[in-house]
Amino acid sequence: MAFEFRFPDIGEGIVEGEVVRWLVKEGESIHEDQPIVEIMTDKATVEIPSPVKGRIAKRIGKEGEMIEVGAILVVIEETEEGVKPPGHHRAHTQSKEPQSGQTKVRSTPRDKSNTAKEPVLATPAVRRLARQMGIDLSEIQGSGRGGRVTREDLENYQSSMVRSKSAPVQDTPATGKVETLPYRGVRKKMGEHLMISRRKAAHFTYVEEVDATEMVLLRKRFLESDKGQGIRLTYLPFILKAIVTGLKEFPLLNSSLDEEKEVIRIKHYYNIGIASDTPQGLIVPVVKQVDKKDILQLAQEIAQLSEAASAGKTKLEDLRDGTFTITSLGALGGVMATPIINYPEVAILGIHKISQKPVVQNGQIVIRDMMNLSITSDHRVVDGSMAAQFLHHIIPAIEDPEQKL
Repeated sequence: MAFEFRFPDIGEGIVEGEVVRWLVKEGESIHEDQPIVEIMTDKATVEIPSPVKGRIAKRIGKEGEMIEVGAILVVIEETEEGVKPPGHHRAHTQSKEPQSGQTKVRSTPRDKSNTAKEPVLATPAVRRLARQMGIDLSEIQGSGRGGRVTREDLENYQSSMVRSKSAPVQDTPATGKVETLPYRGVRKKMGEHLMISRRKAAHFTYVEEVDATEMVLLRKRFLESDKGQGIRLTYLPFILKAIVTGLKEFPLLNSSLDEEKEVIRIKHYYNIGIASDTPQGLIVPVVKQVDKKDILQLAQEIAQLSEAASAGKTKLEDLRDGTFTITSLGALGGVMATPIINYPEVAILGIHKISQKPVVQNGQIVIRDMMNLSITSDHRVVDGSMAAQFLHHIIPAIEDPEQKL
């Protein structure tokens, strides 16, 4: 007996996902709870397990295709021990719904020529503006809540159409071997997210130099102490604690802008995301309640999140509810970077390489461990002077961490 296993609702408002990798083949026997496919959502890559024991009769959707929540993932021929899970129906049972509406797999980019248009979320004002501009709302990927199309989406779409008509893109004649790589998965999702951020937020960056000598010495003392044995302690816990002091003093940097409702939402909790480079692409695991944890607790949590990210095992809950983000480029060197805001947050802090430099102290030239910090903010919410004050507030906590933290 066969039944259709559908892409389940995994929460967090997810409405669709990309088939990243099939873990089973057609005709393969599977057991209950065996992972059968990796799905990339806007939040993370998740493994979807089979709810029953049986044999894979048919896979729906190729790798790289998009599939909606509720659409059929696989048809499974159950063994006698298989149990029909709630919410799924047998493939041979006649349905009152038309057959054409059962499978909702679509490729990226979408081919709308042979499929019915899906309902588009938009306010009456936006629909009226779209008619005036001669824009088909179904052609636009909404950036608002739940995929809602906003006025800014219409304006950006119109601008892109003007550019594409005036300057058609042409392939450069090949003069050698050209390799093509699939643009999908984590890299595609993060790319889309960053483009929304660049398009919607008014980015500006402010940079300051910090004397990190005392932080370097304090970390060394931690590592040499009994408490520090076996702990993978980086500089990040010290910097996270310093950031919290700044966010409490300047709460607008710990906020998000809701453009549709025209309100700024200030968060009175401190969940700091750490941009992490992984083999799958860039993701941002979140350290929760930073203000309530000590240095060693933060070190352990950061290490756990880093290991999970490197192994591609980051959980959805570890990517949620961030209020502020940091990106650490120190291991790669470089003097300065201008980070892109993790929208809809309004600020991100770039942390750069610590290096020994000659500096003047009390009229004497001395060698100190120096580091640059760069704060990128959304100028619609955070003024330049506030971003500068924020950095100047956290610098003393980094330069004298034993006293300030």
